[in-house]
Amino acid sequence: MTNRQARAVETRNKVINAAKKLISEQGFENISVDDIVKEAGVSTGSFYTYFKRKEDVVEELNRTDFYRLAEIVNGMEDRDILERLQYYCREFLGDIEETGIEICRQWVRNNLSPTDMLLGGEQITKYRYDYRAMQSILTEAVNRGELKNNIPIDDFALFINAELYGLMVAWCMSDGEVKGSGKTDILCETVIKAAIEPYRQ
Repeated sequence: MTNRQARAVETRNKVINAAKKLISEQGFENISVDDIVKEAGVSTGSFYTYFKRKEDVVEELNRTDFYRLAEIVNGMEDRDILERLQYYCREFLGDIEETGIEICRQWVRNNLSPTDMLLGGEQITKYRYDYRAMQSILTEAVNRGELKNNIPIDDFALFINAELYGLMVAWCMSDGEVKGSGKTDILCETVIKAAIEPYRQ
């Protein structure tokens, strides 16, 4: 990496970190691009070099690569499918909660009218990306002989992700009272375990 590229990465990270701090403290609606660049100590032009609008910074903050998380889960040779799903669900919500509730709230608003974004080298909606990640976990379980071939993978991927999104929204709506990452074990032990049981080998 050249010095110029290193400076560009540093500037971009300053903008992202400043936005994260301000959104967490004041809420998304109460800050402007001017506030972000002032906090970051960069020019307004620098902001627009990397982002078209402040909503784009929120997308960057929430660009956790859940397909990569799925790859980690699929590489766990010593855990069965239920344990792998518990790990995925816990990490999924834990990563989101770590970014902060105000950022999550804005991310939810942004994704109610989804647009494609660059994820894993392709233009895809965040929903579709997470859906495919869950499909890959269930497909791997079929390939390992843990689940029967007739399990409706597409439906299960939809339902499990819907549960995770629901816990995320409940966290936002309860102002942090309902912490989804702390509910994932019971979700897996009751709802998901019962659902996949008829398809266990």
